[in-house]
Amino acid sequence: MSWYGHFRSTVRSSPWHINLRLFSITPSLRSSLPNVVGGSSRIPWFTSIPSFRQQVARTNKVPSFGERVRCPSIKNQVLFFGVGSILAFILAAETTNSETFLWSVRLASAGPIWKGRPPSNDEMRRARYYAFGKTLQQRLALIKEAVEDWPQTLKALVIWSYIQVAQPILDTVETKRWCWAIGAVNGMLYFAWHFPRTKHIMRARFAHNPLSGLSYTMLTSLFSHRSLAHVTANSMLIAAFGSATSQYLFTEQSDGENYLREATPKWHFLAFFLSAGLFSNLVSHVAFSRITYPRMIARLRSLSPAPPKSSETTTVRSFLAQVFRRQPKFASSPQERVPLTIGASGAVYALLTVTALAYPDSSLAFHIPPTFPLSAQFAVGSLIAFDIIGIWRAWRRFNHWAHLGGAAFGAFYWAYGPRVWEVFREISLGTLPSSLTYVPHEAFQDRRSEEPKPPQ
Repeated sequence: MSWYGHFRSTVRSSPWHINLRLFSITPSLRSSLPNVVGGSSRIPWFTSIPSFRQQVARTNKVPSFGERVRCPSIKNQVLFFGVGSILAFILAAETTNSETFLWSVRLASAGPIWKGRPPSNDEMRRARYYAFGKTLQQRLALIKEAVEDWPQTLKALVIWSYIQVAQPILDTVETKRWCWAIGAVNGMLYFAWHFPRTKHIMRARFAHNPLSGLSYTMLTSLFSHRSLAHVTANSMLIAAFGSATSQYLFTEQSDGENYLREATPKWHFLAFFLSAGLFSNLVSHVAFSRITYPRMIARLRSLSPAPPKSSETTTVRSFLAQVFRRQPKFASSPQERVPLTIGASGAVYALLTVTALAYPDSSLAFHIPPTFPLSAQFAVGSLIAFDIIGIWRAWRRFNHWAHLGGAAFGAFYWAYGPRVWEVFREISLGTLPSSLTYVPHEAFQDRRSEEPKPPQ
């Protein structure tokens, strides 16, 4: 074995040391560090030279925890609310102007009563009701023809089912049908939360996370509910107070002397509902980004360990990994640390506020469970006080900031909403007459052939 000993002595004395265990070649440190441990020049086999990044980390100042963490941005969310609300009101105003003009032409061609004056809002509203009833009757006739060859019992069951569904739809006001449609969308998205293949999409696209940086989720989260009680309560409240709010908006538009005529308030209501929901979610986002989140970071900073020594290597981790590196005492799960904004509670508060301010003498009462009637203003004031206490006590069961934002939007719209809506309608007139109280004869001749036949 003399040849093996001669080979080892030759390799050790060479300036390059071959580390067979690590399959890497590193320069020998014998000559540079003659006395490392007790005067011995032997270096352990696992010793390696620090990398360039480690050397830079030793010389540069390691940023503190507070310097590496930044509050979420609110600029994109504010822009999304502003642009989205303006776009919703412009589209709603254009559609309302077009439908009002078409129904004015339609009624003007139906009888001589409207030759000298334009039809009023109530007359156009009744005409739309009769036209919708005629449409439902035509659909019933088509169903009767389709089931003509069926057995008598089954045919009677189909016709009876259609009448039971169509009659309540016809009897209710037009805006309440939209409220029912919103409730139907809420119900479908509720079931999507409980399907394994769609719940991840719902969490990423239909729930607003303030730390995600997304803005469009403020809109999609309005129709998203994970709890059956939540979706049921919101849908019922939208249907109840949505019709009252639309009635107030329609009445203000009809009573105003300088206001344009309006055939239907449903587009106005839809723009108001979307804007109220966006504003309430924006208030919740800003409150979390500028109030709740800095407090949480300060608490995490107090819980974080002492900063490492300069000789230790510190890697800058990702934003969320650094924030939630340790489990704080006040949070037991990630969902509790970062609340997700879902539901239309903010928009519901806006509807409640408008109803309470527009009809101060109205009373509120629940049939299930039975409750005593309360004044609408007292009920809304109690809810607002409850949310203020919830913010002060840091309750996280409800989104109190979104509730207060919706109430503030409702109060603002009760005071200035009709005038704001009138400005959007005047901007969106386009080629239509400057005042929809007069139908030009030329426009009547151009559009008469395109209009359906007037109701009988």
